[in-house]
Amino acid sequence: MPLMAVAQKSGWPDKPLRLVVGWPPGGSADVVARLLAEQLGRRIGQPVIVENRPGASGRIGAQQVARADPDGYTLLFGAPSELTIAAATVLSLPYDPFKDLQPVTQVVSGAFMLVVDPRLGVGTLGELVSYAKSHPDKLNYASYGNNTTNHIYGAQFCAATGIQATHVPYKGGAPAWNDLMAGQIQFMFDNAAVLMPLVRAGKLKALAVLSAERIRLSPGTPTMAEAGYPDIGMKSWLGLLAPARTPASIVKSLHDDVAAALSAPDFARQLEERGMPAYGSTPAEFAQVLRSETATLKVLVQKLGLKLE
Repeated sequence: MPLMAVAQKSGWPDKPLRLVVGWPPGGSADVVARLLAEQLGRRIGQPVIVENRPGASGRIGAQQVARADPDGYTLLFGAPSELTIAAATVLSLPYDPFKDLQPVTQVVSGAFMLVVDPRLGVGTLGELVSYAKSHPDKLNYASYGNNTTNHIYGAQFCAATGIQATHVPYKGGAPAWNDLMAGQIQFMFDNAAVLMPLVRAGKLKALAVLSAERIRLSPGTPTMAEAGYPDIGMKSWLGLLAPARTPASIVKSLHDDVAAALSAPDFARQLEERGMPAYGSTPAEFAQVLRSETATLKVLVQKLGLKLE
């Protein structure tokens, strides 16, 4: 029986769905969420409305979904910052990512990229490290907020290279890019998919990607290992979650529809072109990723000496 018929027979969905993104418009999570919303809406026969709820490093949006009715109409398009990183670094988190949210599927994976202000005058990763060592405490690096993915990448980079740089947290990627291009910030890590238009325009300079291999989106940019430094990044991803206690039949329908969308050549190509390749998983596989990554992060955060919130 077609998926559409199964959904209609169960009575779900009979109204629009809300896909909550805990980040401002324009970032990688928002871009992919809107692509997914369009595909998912076609398959379920109802609009899927993306709702941006930025703040607290993605946690405001995650909390909203964690407290929503478990009826399948309010979903989270989540990232590590509000899920695994929050579980590892926030002492009084107002929701439990493992008890209050139900994993549906991972949707995409992607590589982060290290970029600098071109006016800094460095052309390679080695030159950035040399510059930093000869100008101690003169460099600032940006993140989406304290203990977010790119904050941890920045802290790892400084520890691995022995340089000193000041972390400056922002409320999302766009304001950080603006200050980087204005010269107030000197470098940052972010998803290659959203940085490449700025790199191509000459507004930012790409030095390395956090990936085992060079990425199709920027084949001329070396990996950290090729640049002579250890790969510091954990795998970047975005995924779909529902409130805990959402009926298993709805979770399965959501998973199956997203899986079908990810296997569709046109949608897969759209994601690949944006540097965020499709990466589906079962709910159980996604749950295991969340638990394993959280355990790894707890050790890493302690090693880096990052302050718990």
